Amino acid sequence: MEVESFSQPEIIKTINNRFVPIRVDVDKEKSISRAYFVRGLPTSWFLDSDGSRITNIPGYVNPETFLIILKYIDSESYKSMTFKEYMRSQK
Repeated sequence: MEVESFSQPEIIKTINNRFVPIRVDVDKEKSISRAYFVRGLPTSWFLDSDGSRITNIPGYVNPETFLIILKYIDSESYKSMTFKEYMRSQK
């Protein structure tokens, strides 16, 4: 994801403008990786501003899908519809 998704200008812009990105070295921060059930890498977690967990995405996500996920989370659509419903509404 580092090379393919996190290098895309629109993804970079969306993350930097709408999210607070944090990277965790799971080898050094074992308590954090346990607390968030990280079983493999990459794993992306999304948290609300109060720290409550929105969702996690284990594994690789291609850039196109990751950008849609970012928009789904940013728009707070997860509060009223599933991701599948959101995808259908974007067509």
